Amino acid sequence: MSKRPHPPTIVFDLDGTLVDTVADIAAALDRALVPYGCRATRADEAAAMMGEGLSGFFWRALVAKRLSLPAEEAAETYGRFIAAYRQAPVRRSRIYPGMAALLVELRDAGVHTAVCTNKVEDISFAILEQLDLLDLFDAVVGHRGDRPKKPDPLTLLEAISLAGGSRDRALMVGDTGADSSAAIAAGIPAILVSYGYSAVQVRALSTDIHVDSVDELRDEVLRFMAASEPHRIRAKRFGSK
Repeated sequence: MSKRPHPPTIVFDLDGTLVDTVADIAAALDRALVPYGCRATRADEAAAMMGEGLSGFFWRALVAKRLSLPAEEAAETYGRFIAAYRQAPVRRSRIYPGMAALLVELRDAGVHTAVCTNKVEDISFAILEQLDLLDLFDAVVGHRGDRPKKPDPLTLLEAISLAGGSRDRALMVGDTGADSSAAIAAGIPAILVSYGYSAVQVRALSTDIHVDSVDELRDEVLRFMAASEPHRIRAKRFGSK
């Protein structure tokens, strides 16, 4: 008797994919930079600096605001930024419309679900919990200690494993080149959403499927679930050879 295949595993990025978080991140940055008299950070400015976790965002922000701080002072300012964000991570953050319903549908279908994010892990848990999303995931893997960040594939592979899934039945859903590159390195297909925070047009990343809404994302995820050999798929539509 042949072994029953693993259920599919869908791994989601957090910021710009599941949740629109940029307003709270920008607000935390502004609170940390009060001593320097910087003007408020617009949401579009903050979105352009996303994609490499909170530390990457912070250093990009210092460059954008032309703040040249000594190393020790910069480290202290970064600490204030993280503390401010940790205190209020979901004051303005919102789940993208239709995303919660999609997650419930996937769970009801027996799909393993996980989050793989470059955001600090404890803050990621807090966001998901406060938005009533945490119970919809088998695993949440964020940045902590010396754990590598995407585009390194190890974090993605860890998320798949912790969710109880298998790489040959896994899919990455994200919004940036880091998500795409991590998926390529892990040997799994990816779907990129265009409504997120990518600094470049996601459609320029031609190895992935691209969607413009959660409704389109649902269609492609269902197509993935129906495919017989999803780990071999690297085309515009799941099921292509």
